[in-house]
Amino acid sequence: MDKSLYETMQEILEKKKSDFTKDIEFLGSITSNENTSTGNVGVTKDIFMIIDEMPDGNIFKKFYDNDKNFIAGCDKDGKIYPADAFAASDLSFLGQLENLSKGNGISLAEMDNHLDKIAKAIGVSKKDVLAMSEIDLEQKVQEKSSPQLSLSEDDEEKSREEQTKSNKDALDNISSKQVVKLDNKVDDKHTLGDVLGVPAGAKLIAVYSDSIANNKNTTKFSFIIQNADGSLTPADMLEQVGGKESDKSVYETNRDGSEVDKQSVKSSYAINSPIVENGILTARIGSMGYIELGYGQIDRTSNKDAFTQSLETEHSRYTTYEVREEFSSKNGIDNIPENMEEIRSHEKAGCSNLSLDEADGNRNTGHSHYDTKSSTPISINQMLSPDVVTMNVQEIINEFPSNNYVRNNALQVYLSVVREHGENSNVCIKENIKAEVVSRLVNEIGNNEANEHAYDNANEHDDDYIPMHKH
Repeated sequence: MDKSLYETMQEILEKKKSDFTKDIEFLGSITSNENTSTGNVGVTKDIFMIIDEMPDGNIFKKFYDNDKNFIAGCDKDGKIYPADAFAASDLSFLGQLENLSKGNGISLAEMDNHLDKIAKAIGVSKKDVLAMSEIDLEQKVQEKSSPQLSLSEDDEEKSREEQTKSNKDALDNISSKQVVKLDNKVDDKHTLGDVLGVPAGAKLIAVYSDSIANNKNTTKFSFIIQNADGSLTPADMLEQVGGKESDKSVYETNRDGSEVDKQSVKSSYAINSPIVENGILTARIGSMGYIELGYGQIDRTSNKDAFTQSLETEHSRYTTYEVREEFSSKNGIDNIPENMEEIRSHEKAGCSNLSLDEADGNRNTGHSHYDTKSSTPISINQMLSPDVVTMNVQEIINEFPSNNYVRNNALQVYLSVVREHGENSNVCIKENIKAEVVSRLVNEIGNNEANEHAYDNANEHDDDYIPMHKH
């Protein structure tokens, strides 16, 4: 529980709320360039969003930083208007803010509920929890964590009913836990329940606690299966293969494939699955104190590199069809070396913002890198000036003389690519930008045609089928 974050949200809400304020959310952090006495430096700030619901039903949003400064507003149509003090900020700042606004924040109500659970678990008030140091709070939680949760069937001192009740009480007392529905799909055919070999209707519960009796793991993470009848059994199909000092390189895609990042995994588990070889489950504590889980495969040759997808939990959304397709039977574990090779080629070129297209092991998707030794750097602002935009976009269109899709979308793709480069630097290589736009357009033409066909022929009973580029 990040108590300082909770208190900051309370303070901002108290000072900035209006009669129409419905909620406040923590969205994440952004880094912007600021001029200081030591030069231009990157400053990272937490971003909060106040949500106002007007009497006519329209929603307006206001963004503040952790110093309670108003930085931007968002109208009912989703258009962001930066405050005067930030209107001249670099593209990176505005781009990051726009990306954060599209994600899922953590509301004050959610944090308040989490705080309630902690207070109830250790038998004190919320005010007392906020007054405790992190060390005192952890010690208090440990003191109150008994009875321990025991999934052993060898306890002769308790009846089955007594053991079930004792385990339920112990589980309720564990504040740090996460529930995953096992009937959610993780690839094109299989649910997580299929992969783990667990009957329908069950749930996987990840807990972070010292209150698990006979825990063989080297970390505080443990996994429990809650069956359809409510009974608890150990997740014996998961065997820990990596702990705090894990040497595994785990890259994970978010729910829609827009971000692929290297994760600081605290614990990883090999899956003894009836249908998937070399499956892996990863666990870590996220920035808000919630347990975050990933599912994927580990490279069968190195047994170190792994590629995973973010699992849907109580605090995160489902993965899209495009992401599940990457983990499908036609790709699978044999693709992991190619995933890693493509990821590292982009990292070597200095890329910091990767998407699934740059990590799927297919060099025909995503952007490419070109030789820049003989090229002259040009500022991002120049690349966005009207005359240069018109000239460059027309040159790109000329490479596709008979394609209507390109004529309709070239400008949008060009602006998107330039702004993405602007997030990492104030300058770019013009030839690189144009080549990357051409590459993306070629890819989008193929995806557009393929998905039109796939959309028309999709199984009408597949409710969560989502075409990648349906226009």
